[in-house]
Amino acid sequence: MWEEAITLCKELADQYEMEVFDYDLLSQSLKQQAKFYENIMKILRPKPDYFAVGYYGQGYPPFLRNKVFIHRGKEYERREDFQNQLMSQFPSAVRLNITTMPGDDVRLSPLQYIQCFTVQPVLEIPPHLRNKPVPDQINNFYKSNYVQRFHYSRPVRRGPVDPNNEFVSMWIERTTFTTVYKLPGILRWFEATDMKHTTISPLENAIETMESTNDKILTMVNQYQADDALPINPLSMLLNGIVDPAVMGGFAKYEKVRVHPSSHPFIIPLLLPNSYIAVQYSVCLAQAEVGIEYTIQ
Repeated sequence: MWEEAITLCKELADQYEMEVFDYDLLSQSLKQQAKFYENIMKILRPKPDYFAVGYYGQGYPPFLRNKVFIHRGKEYERREDFQNQLMSQFPSAVRLNITTMPGDDVRLSPLQYIQCFTVQPVLEIPPHLRNKPVPDQINNFYKSNYVQRFHYSRPVRRGPVDPNNEFVSMWIERTTFTTVYKLPGILRWFEATDMKHTTISPLENAIETMESTNDKILTMVNQYQADDALPINPLSMLLNGIVDPAVMGGFAKYEKVRVHPSSHPFIIPLLLPNSYIAVQYSVCLAQAEVGIEYTIQ
């Protein structure tokens, strides 16, 4: 990782300048450091996927038995490929096709069971970058690196289903895994020592989705404003999917998720504000302006 290499370059530069006074090596170190900074800003880096792997059953050794580990996948590695490689290491294991915690019938079984599913890393911005105008290229690195918490969200239905708006009855069961160390580390996998289960209401789910979409389109707007050579198709597809969604109904359905405070007083602080929708309108207009400029060019 270039960020780690920059840290080492700074340590070497301090030694060359203050201890051994070798300005030739200092010059080489600073040039290499500058190249790393340039790579961070200009080279696109793939984001690896993370997988939660549970080893259940009494057939495993004690350090694996009935424990969950978070694995960092390789670049562009799909879950199916990772799972097949995992099963090759335990050929007698039975694959579990569920993502919930298995019961005692599995945990106490003399056999070996493997559970594998994709989890999403939780972004943790370093203190020195918080509340500052940091470029996306720098922030994006921390979305999949130096992470210790991971989410797995599973939609569930509660109450009567509204055929005109499925979001009203869509709740989210979320499991948060916390590893003993941050990933990546010395190993590509660490044990999840803490697991917490929470339930996300339809209103909270709508807010999270709006926030995520706003961040995504703002990032794309910044990319197109910084580089005129980018192809226009991804911008057009994203813009069309927001303004005129073919499925799910778009943010118009989220407006109907809002409820009256008197009937649900415990979620008054979570009422979906119009500002989220207003922001999405504004960023869509910004994208449209960028698209017009590209068309003219």
